[in-house]
Amino acid sequence: MFSFMTYRSIAVVLMFCMASVGAIAQKPTTNDATRIGFVSAETILKELPEAQQATKSLEEFGMRAQDTLRMMQRDFEGRIEQYRKQEAMMSADAKRKEEEGLTALRQRFAAYQEEKFGAQGELARMRESYLKPIREKIAEAVKAVAKEEKVSVVLDKLEGVVYYADDKLDLTYKVLDRLKRGSN
Repeated sequence: MFSFMTYRSIAVVLMFCMASVGAIAQKPTTNDATRIGFVSAETILKELPEAQQATKSLEEFGMRAQDTLRMMQRDFEGRIEQYRKQEAMMSADAKRKEEEGLTALRQRFAAYQEEKFGAQGELARMRESYLKPIREKIAEAVKAVAKEEKVSVVLDKLEGVVYYADDKLDLTYKVLDRLKRGSN
C-alpha cells in the first residue's frame, strides 16, 4: 500500500511536469538567432492560486480516503484477532464462513484502494480534472509571453520539458523525408 505522501509526491511531480508560466529569454546575437527561454514550474505552482487550491483539494481527498483505508485495516485486523481467539472452538463450517468473510473484507479493502488511488482511480481522475484547465491556462500564457519576447523555445528550468516551440523549428518532416529516402 502506498502512503498518501507517495501520492502527494506523484501529484506534485505531475504538476511540475505539466505546468509553467513566463519566460526569461537570452539576448540574441543576431536577428535570426533562435532564442531560448525557461520557466520555473515549481515557482509558478507555488504562486498560482488555482494550483494551490487544486493541491489542497487533492490532499484533503487523499487524507479522507487514507483514513477510510486505515479504518478498514483496523476492522480487518480486529476480525482476524477475534477469529484466532475463537478458532479452536469453532466448527469446520463456522471456520470456513469466517475465513470467507475475512477474504471478502480483504478484497473490499483492495477494491477501495484501487478505486481511490489506482491509476484509473478517483484521485487520478480528480487530478486530471483539476490540472487540465490549469495546464491549458499556463500553456496559453507561455505561448503569449514567448511570442511577445520573440522566444522560439521555452523549457522548464528543472525538468528540461519543452513547454513551447515555434512551429518553424519543427524538423519532423525533414527527418522523416531523410529516413524514407534512406540517406542518413
